[in-house]
Amino acid sequence: MSEKIYQYEVDYVQSNGSYMKLSKTSERGFKLEDFQELQLKMIQSNRLPRLVPMSFEDVNGEISIYYRIEGLRMLRAIAKERPMSMQEFYALFINIVQALQDATNNLLSDDHYLLNEDFIYIGRGYHEVYLTYLPIKDMNDTTPLYEKLKKLLLNMAGEVQGINGAQFKMILSYIKDPGFSLQGLKELLQQLQVTKAENVDENEGNMESDQKTKQITKIKKVKKFPPLASKYKIYTILIGVLLIAVSWKLSEGSSSKLMLGVSTGLTLVIIAGVITYLFIWRPGVEPIITEKEVKVNQKANKQVKPLKNKTAVTVPDQRENISTKAFSQNINRVHDEQLNLQEVETASALHTDERKITNEPVKVQASPGLRDQTMLLDEEELLGSGPTQQVDNYLIVDRNGKEEEIKLDEDNFIIGRADKGTSFVEAGTGISRLHIELVKLSDMYGIKDLGSKNGTFINDEKIIPYKIHELKHDDKIQIGKTIYTYRVS
Repeated sequence: MSEKIYQYEVDYVQSNGSYMKLSKTSERGFKLEDFQELQLKMIQSNRLPRLVPMSFEDVNGEISIYYRIEGLRMLRAIAKERPMSMQEFYALFINIVQALQDATNNLLSDDHYLLNEDFIYIGRGYHEVYLTYLPIKDMNDTTPLYEKLKKLLLNMAGEVQGINGAQFKMILSYIKDPGFSLQGLKELLQQLQVTKAENVDENEGNMESDQKTKQITKIKKVKKFPPLASKYKIYTILIGVLLIAVSWKLSEGSSSKLMLGVSTGLTLVIIAGVITYLFIWRPGVEPIITEKEVKVNQKANKQVKPLKNKTAVTVPDQRENISTKAFSQNINRVHDEQLNLQEVETASALHTDERKITNEPVKVQASPGLRDQTMLLDEEELLGSGPTQQVDNYLIVDRNGKEEEIKLDEDNFIIGRADKGTSFVEAGTGISRLHIELVKLSDMYGIKDLGSKNGTFINDEKIIPYKIHELKHDDKIQIGKTIYTYRVS
């Protein structure tokens, strides 16, 4: 079963390697005129860094794009398998921003990248990031780049272990700032990455030198204007130099001390104005309020008093994974920060998971014997038909002669041997950490292999990784040496 991105068809195939295939529809490919000609030549002639390798297949004028994902893993799958640290979070987005910056040098458009965790791939670590690019003219997407980045940041924040609330809020504040630029965002991420590493080293040194004291963190708020893009800095300086030249041109040929004084005064005013515009104040631009951490040593036997007009915040164990749901429901557990109630509510509201909102029509399964027939109900029928029949989906597995029933009660039900990121832990032989994902399709489920080492089989046929295969009643699913039977009642 294929997926869709925008209005285009996405499929996964295996032929001398694993590929993600993109075509215009399930029956038709793209025409040559659908592509950006210059971008197409650039991609065909060069292997571009941080880009999923692409090839093009032309069959009778119908062109399909093949993305080679052999040896790569989907970002969403790898993040759910092992929650990332703040350092990995910074490394991930620094590389994503760098890829977007490289777009100009490679004659590509940054708004043609798919900034979605299902289409971002990871190599040997978060320092090896590969983005999916669409070299086509009609994207049918008017979402600004900063909105795509913000959504991706929010989605991935739920997979960060011990997330730093204040630093994450600084990143979101900068993205929403009118002076937003990719270079400014990269510099901010690099600065936070270095600060985080220094704080870790400092904390370790203090613990070794004095075990009788402990460190507490106090927050100092600092107002700072967002950095200007390089071209705006150059324009501002050039305008300042031009105004200074004009001021001295006025006094040219005059020996009057008054004119010389006026030119000197104007020069000083222009220089002050340029400095003010660059670093202190700009019309219509609000400063970013950042929070600077101040480390204070305190004896262990003294109780730390909460700051006045602040909400006391419990610092979680670094090993905890603060999920998106936990961020919104347990706002007092923000790592290493003391935020007031209004700030915490704002940060938690930003983390509301929007991916579960759907407008799909309601489908009711008629009976197990007629499982391929569904009935669409309009609003009037729903209101007048009374309660609908409950459809249950579950897996049956035989364990030493005793049947075990696993009820499928989530839209995305993941099975693997990892404790974190899975809905059901299967510790059998040959099971990957995140092996399969069962995706709810109306009343029944589809299945997707998450790039497992030993693969997944349906009725003894191996399925293609990352492609959704629709399940039927009594299908046999084999992962490793474990066999499940899919049932619908």
